[in-house]
Amino acid sequence: MIIAYMYELQVYPPRGGNHRHAYELVSGFIAKAHEVRVLNDPTAPGAQNFPHDHLDGFLEGADVLYVRIDARPVRNTLFEEVIKQARCPVVWEVNAPANEALAYSWLGGKLDLRKESPLKQLKRFVHALRQYPRIYLEESTRKALSKKVSAHICVTRALAQYSKIRLAARSTVVNPNGGNPLPRPASNEEAGKEKRFTVLYSGSAMYPWQGLHYLNEVTAKALEQEPEVEFVFCVSSHPEAIVQRANTTIHVGLPHDQILSKIGSADVCIALYPDYPWSPWGLHNSPMKLFEYFGCGAATITSNLGQMKDLFTGKNVCLLTENTPEAILTNIQKIKRNPLLKKQLQENAYRLITEEMGWDRVVEKTLNVFEEALDEAR
Repeated sequence: MIIAYMYELQVYPPRGGNHRHAYELVSGFIAKAHEVRVLNDPTAPGAQNFPHDHLDGFLEGADVLYVRIDARPVRNTLFEEVIKQARCPVVWEVNAPANEALAYSWLGGKLDLRKESPLKQLKRFVHALRQYPRIYLEESTRKALSKKVSAHICVTRALAQYSKIRLAARSTVVNPNGGNPLPRPASNEEAGKEKRFTVLYSGSAMYPWQGLHYLNEVTAKALEQEPEVEFVFCVSSHPEAIVQRANTTIHVGLPHDQILSKIGSADVCIALYPDYPWSPWGLHNSPMKLFEYFGCGAATITSNLGQMKDLFTGKNVCLLTENTPEAILTNIQKIKRNPLLKKQLQENAYRLITEEMGWDRVVEKTLNVFEEALDEAR
């Protein structure tokens, strides 16, 4: 199969969740002996790269056009041009609605949970209000183009609802992000080296949906109640959103293999996300870091919202928490004081990736959708 994959990123080496997703799919398609074409990405290993001015070559003879849809605009961009020009079946990979940018309006710059002044709240409201015309036009474009789309592969159930209701999708498939299992000895090679009980966050410090304002409150409370606990932040950019305290250690720009090693050696890994009350779809994200934690066999705490609530309630693969400093710290203490619970979470999370939610399964499910789209077009 010839797969024309449109994502407008340079994915290798992966620098974030969007890069990781595209890289794993490209690699997986090629491993299954399919030909993969990409636009303006000379970094994708094994893929055939086409410059922007060679759209005809990119699309000529392609069996499927696969398009990444995220918070970036489709309207009046190369995405719109390629979709309109395609003569083969089109499948979308839906990662975000157009209103994701409102997270910057309502959450940007928050360092803690203190109630903001009326003036600050008004500024947030005005900032959000100014974005609505652009969001409306973008969603109108997506809905019009969606008529050409055979199937919408959505990384969460919330995005499947978005695709059905807002985009009038003919067919939706929920296919969450995945993870790669590390060999257990490698993932735990630093285990025991840390003298203090460590709680680790890995990811970006620039996106407002990363829940760092919750962690800032937790580190303050832990200084009083659990002073021996160390909070380790491995971030890819300048950590302005993290409050430095006596119990925090911040690493910026570590190589990925070192991050994985630190995940494997941490006592607890943490991934917190706020709800999106401004959005009819609520929290729509599929947290890449969560599956990376699981692949390292980490005991993990995550928010009891969105996909985490959908997938992990009653599974004992992680602890689901309310987004309050008290609840988060209580869950940290549960793992700290119960080695058996910690071991169960580690083993169950690792098993989930090896048996159900590895990237190989994501690739396989995606290819099945392509085959169905081709059968329908015949």
